[in-house]
Amino acid sequence: MKLPFKINHGNLTELFSPFYFLLFRRNYLLISLLIGFGAGVFAILFTYAIEIFTKIFLEGIVGYIQPKPAGEGGISESYTLVFKHPLLLPLVVGLGGLLSGLLTYFFSPYSAGVGTDAAIRAFHKEEKLSIKDSIVKLITSAITIGTGGVSGREGPIALIGAGLGSALTHYFKMGERERRIFLAVGLGAGIAAIFKAPLAGAIISGEVFFRKDFDIETTILSFIACIVAYTTYGLYFGFQPIFGATIPPHITPLHLPFYVGLGIFCALIVRFFLKIFFLIKNFFDLLQAPFFLKPLIGGIITGFIGSITPVAIGNGYGWLQLLMDGKIMDPLFVALGMLGVTFGVSFTLGSGGSGGVFGPSVMIGGLAGALYTLILNKYADFNLHLPSFMIVGMVSLFGSAAKAPLSTLLLIAEMTGGYSLLFPGMLSVFTSYYLSGKESIFPSQVETKLDSPAFKKEYGIYALEKLKVKDFMKKPITITPETPLCEAHYLMHKHLISGLPVIENGKLLGILTKTDLLEKPQEEWKNLLVKDIMTKKLITIEPEESLAKALQLMIHHGIGRLLVVDKKEKDKLIGIISRTDIGLALRKYRGE
Repeated sequence: MKLPFKINHGNLTELFSPFYFLLFRRNYLLISLLIGFGAGVFAILFTYAIEIFTKIFLEGIVGYIQPKPAGEGGISESYTLVFKHPLLLPLVVGLGGLLSGLLTYFFSPYSAGVGTDAAIRAFHKEEKLSIKDSIVKLITSAITIGTGGVSGREGPIALIGAGLGSALTHYFKMGERERRIFLAVGLGAGIAAIFKAPLAGAIISGEVFFRKDFDIETTILSFIACIVAYTTYGLYFGFQPIFGATIPPHITPLHLPFYVGLGIFCALIVRFFLKIFFLIKNFFDLLQAPFFLKPLIGGIITGFIGSITPVAIGNGYGWLQLLMDGKIMDPLFVALGMLGVTFGVSFTLGSGGSGGVFGPSVMIGGLAGALYTLILNKYADFNLHLPSFMIVGMVSLFGSAAKAPLSTLLLIAEMTGGYSLLFPGMLSVFTSYYLSGKESIFPSQVETKLDSPAFKKEYGIYALEKLKVKDFMKKPITITPETPLCEAHYLMHKHLISGLPVIENGKLLGILTKTDLLEKPQEEWKNLLVKDIMTKKLITIEPEESLAKALQLMIHHGIGRLLVVDKKEKDKLIGIISRTDIGLALRKYRGE
């Protein structure tokens, strides 16, 4: 049968090229599906491992039963505030730190500390992660959390997912670019599974690597992996959100300023949290002790903190659920718990223990939201809705600490099953983000793609926007207006340069170039001075300008160099920069 129209294959390829690229090019779809399924399975195994170690150590030895959030099987009424064997808690947490440290030391040093930060570091430095790293991280983190260390599940599963993505690209013999993409996809898939948040997981895979940038390339593939990971995990543990809370369908407009106030409060808490975390981490980094003994010390201290406030033991999401349900209304208990989690996670992870900072950050934020609301309700009678402010506090604090406001903002909808808190959440999250400072809980983050070693070769030309003239300009060789042309020509030939600035009494008067010289016959040079033929109409640039601006001026005016002048005194020469200098700067930036 002959069609009444002609198919243009070129147009079809162009029309469906995004789908073609996604579905067929180099097994991208297959790898995304495998990463999603693998991340979901690892998340299931990780959750079971934590439960096993918790029953053995916290319940069996210490006699402590943790409350659980609604999305993890409901809250057991048999949770304990008083331990049967409180003196054993520091020893158990310390033992967990020691076991974790030994496994890390002998099998996978890369899996120590904060899992998400390790994945971010591997992303930027093009380091390879392996399945072995993922398995060791799963075991060590399960031990850390199961014995009572203050750590999060999301960081370890993020590293596990990232390791899975990195390993699959190695198996399929792909390049560094694909390795980087699927490492990020795996990170997002892990978070999507363990936090039951597929949309936030996909967005965080493009956001968490930068403080002020976003990688859309990873996000498209991450949607597929995150959906598969979420579905795989949900088939075993259900699809309901982690926290059960009844959120009002409409937010009272008069309460909106209080969400801004919550953002300010969370920003202050973030600054305090980061200060304490890195102070303790630096202490352990400088401590002269075997690596595997540091988590033991940190674990013992964490155990003592947990014996003071049970909120700071293991995964404390159940305590947030109790607050949302109105079963705890004591501001002092909440404030003590917030401090306990802050110091507990700092000693657990700062000493080299295995885990993640996502969960503890959410804990601190939820407790901050609860404290803020309980104080205002108790002493000012504002009648603010506690669960709403707790959920917004969770995402505000982590979004600010991790410098990932967009993905954490989406957690609001996925944690509550609705969108009524989205607008107040925006007010709080971005207020906290802008007031929390530049420091991030993930030191391996970079500002933008131009600051990442992984992107330097791909985006090197755009680096010229970042690089400054003052850092690459040269000290100029100058002449005076009375210099003979023969002498000027000799200086150009001797120093292999094509232009000489003309200075008199410290003031810039002009420039003599080879083009100026060649416009005069050579036999006339001996009778002419520089002032007779120099160019007086100058194209200059200031030292704070970018190399991109310098190159643009050179191309526009058809010249090979620019005179660098003082910002205030335009006739004061402080340097010279040429196209060669810009080329060298670009190669240096790329590491060539």
